[in-house]
Amino acid sequence: MPDLANGPLKGYLGDLEKCVRCGFCRELCPVGDLYPWEANFPRGKVQLLKALARGDLQISDYIVERIYFCTTCGYCLRRCPSGVRTNEAFEAARAAFVERGLAIPREHSRVVESVLRFGNPFGEAEAARERWMPPWLKAGRRSEVLYWAGCMASYRLEETAISTAKILRAAGLDFTTLGRAEGDCGSILIRTGHWREAERLAEGNARKFEELGIKVLVTSCPGCFRTFAEDYRRLFGIDLKGDLGLEILHSSQLFERLMGEGRISASGSGGRSGAMRVTYHDPCHLGRHMGVYDPPRNVIRGAGAELIEHSKSRWLASCCGAGGGFRSAHGELSVKQAARRAAQLSGLAIDAIVTACPFCVVNLRKGVEAIGGSTPVYDLPSFLDRAMGGI
Repeated sequence: MPDLANGPLKGYLGDLEKCVRCGFCRELCPVGDLYPWEANFPRGKVQLLKALARGDLQISDYIVERIYFCTTCGYCLRRCPSGVRTNEAFEAARAAFVERGLAIPREHSRVVESVLRFGNPFGEAEAARERWMPPWLKAGRRSEVLYWAGCMASYRLEETAISTAKILRAAGLDFTTLGRAEGDCGSILIRTGHWREAERLAEGNARKFEELGIKVLVTSCPGCFRTFAEDYRRLFGIDLKGDLGLEILHSSQLFERLMGEGRISASGSGGRSGAMRVTYHDPCHLGRHMGVYDPPRNVIRGAGAELIEHSKSRWLASCCGAGGGFRSAHGELSVKQAARRAAQLSGLAIDAIVTACPFCVVNLRKGVEAIGGSTPVYDLPSFLDRAMGGI
């Protein structure tokens, strides 16, 4: 069997053989619709990987490009009647390519270099990671609850991190953050195939959590959430839940809990989110990958807003186009997909779009702009903060 089948892809060869080529995965594939030839759809990618593993095809730049032409949104994973772990197989194939030194998108190489050198994908200084932090929040203090802001909220969408901290403080929750020592979770390294580098990050992060003695790890980023809760264990055997006893939560889950306990409330607060008609966009990593659908919706309703559902929601939700390294490698196409999703949602006669992912917020705002729209897009923490009388 060719060498490609003996690396990261080895555990998925049986999955690839399950594919019956039914084509159900083509229906909502965001990237296949951008350039609709077979190799851009999940079914075509699976056939390419099967042929490579069998030795029927020689690896080429074209094949590598096709495997990277994917947002890893997971629609194909949920749609496949045979249960093929498509997106995991594609990520494993990327890791195999990287192991063999094959050419990957240049933009990914730059992002990976930035993560390894600066601890974030933007190439910004570590000290700038604390830019969003209010004076009352001290980094590195021992606490049972750690808020992991993530790179996007720290460097590009500070409103998410600021609002999250304000809400946790309003709830009387004793929590800390890591500030400039936070670094990267490793999600972008995993999605782009740099598993060895991601494993070193995972080991370092696990040590940080253990040294702080935290019991609850909360993040507003679905990519970080999935990475901590699933990928560390699945890929590297680092089980933050089982070994360290951590409860890992997305901020929407914590907000829902705090609302249920009566520790935060938007009723009668004079906030600006109540009585709004909003729709919710399900982030791929939070919804299809992690099965978190109801907590964000419950928080939106708890904020006094009327929730209007689009037919393409929950596991059927269209991708915003930002995930899997697609946004960094194919910026214009990523915005084109965001524009499609923005057009879908804006057609509901709503006052705002709410999501629960900083990446989705940034991309959907670009999508709204691309279609000449004016519908505001909020991350869930900012939306709740407004409902509580904040920003």
